[in-house]
Amino acid sequence: MLRILCRLLAAAAVATGCGLTPGAAPPAAAAEAAVITAVPGDAPALALQDCLRAALHTNDRLVAERWRRRELDGQMKQALATGLPTVDLVGDFSRGRDPSFALDSTFGGGGAFGPVPGADPWFEDWLAGFGSLIPPPREIPAQTYWRANLNLNWTLNPTKVLGAVGAARLGLDRQEHAVRAVEQQVGEQVVAAFQQVVSAAERIAAVRAHLANQDEILGVIRLRHALGLATQLDTLQAAVGRANTVPELMRAQAGLRTAGARLNALLGRDPAAPLAVRPEAEPEAGRLDVEAALALARWRPDLAAGELLVDIQRRGRQATKADNLPYLTFNGAYGYVGRTTDSLFDEGHDSWRASIALNVPLFDGLLTRGLVREADGRIRRGEAELAAQRRDVEVEVLDLLARLESARQTLAAVAVNLARAEEARRQSLLQLELGTASYVDVLVAEANRADAQAAVIDARFEVLALTASLKRAIGRDPAERLADIPGLLVKE
Repeated sequence: MLRILCRLLAAAAVATGCGLTPGAAPPAAAAEAAVITAVPGDAPALALQDCLRAALHTNDRLVAERWRRRELDGQMKQALATGLPTVDLVGDFSRGRDPSFALDSTFGGGGAFGPVPGADPWFEDWLAGFGSLIPPPREIPAQTYWRANLNLNWTLNPTKVLGAVGAARLGLDRQEHAVRAVEQQVGEQVVAAFQQVVSAAERIAAVRAHLANQDEILGVIRLRHALGLATQLDTLQAAVGRANTVPELMRAQAGLRTAGARLNALLGRDPAAPLAVRPEAEPEAGRLDVEAALALARWRPDLAAGELLVDIQRRGRQATKADNLPYLTFNGAYGYVGRTTDSLFDEGHDSWRASIALNVPLFDGLLTRGLVREADGRIRRGEAELAAQRRDVEVEVLDLLARLESARQTLAAVAVNLARAEEARRQSLLQLELGTASYVDVLVAEANRADAQAAVIDARFEVLALTASLKRAIGRDPAERLADIPGLLVKE
């Protein structure tokens, strides 16, 4: 009877393809698994490097950060404007009646001239005759004037100009570091999202392999029941166990779609756009030098941007203090004036004016002193925040190094555990076929194998994600390999 049972099981295994190693895929399926379709549709398969390059050009956060550079370009021009003159072309039309000069008795207004003390008699006679030339105020008509002027104004305060321009220039440099920091952060997010897609596909493959194993167990139980070696209850339990695995497959498929939508969003695309990826990244090995990692982290872009921010605040204080320093003001105007438009540019109607003034601020109500004190406080606060940020970066790097080492050890352990679980499942299934093990034993072995495979998937994702996070934490691109970063790996 046992020999007949073994032949039946072998024939069933050949017919159903269950004679393959548990968890392995047929050759055709393995070829198809090289491309993961995260969001259904016609789309070329993207490798990790393709995703990183696309994100650098189309990620919404990066695009917004680069547009900030345009804002700083405008601020740079505003800073330059503090040291450049202004030139205005002004056209003016005025009409009015002003009898004020005729109301002054000095010019004969308001009645006859009175005697001028100390004047010669002949001057008194001349004034009497001149007074008759000035009309009474009520008879002075309205006057019309047309003017065209070119005005120049220039306030020259070299200390203020140098402070403002220097701060704006440092602002541009700081923005370059800020863009670099965002590029690294986006790269870290893209790597994590890409690996989430790969992990979700691996979970789907694991659940399908679990279903295939459940089918194999169900087939064995049915054969044993047909031969009178198992009960109807055993068959029902095997069928229920397989049915309970189907919802798990649906959840895994939904997780793949969600991971694909997240990766699409990071690439600046419609989350529902078709997406296919080609997994290539493998966990990187090598022992990491802690001191080298900390030294690299001290030059990461966001720290460099923080240092430039403090320098910008110092330049701003310099520009503020310049308001209490002497400065020069130049004013000039050249133009034409006329009573009518056709006589505006006639010969002799041109006019000009030029002036230069030295301004020495003496007291502005303590305004500048208050602004300088505020700037000093802002600088001290920025220095303290930068020191705290440096310490936080060191803590982050140390934490990532420890977690990455732990994740590597976990991945190695669960890989060994998976191999042992595969062997335990194979042995229990063989014992079930021989009648020396129960269905419960096989079910436990299969559950252990499924848990071990899920642990391998999670551990692999954690190693890859933590590696990308470490690269970002030390100021390097997530696409750069650890072996290519000078001094980071310990030479064995």
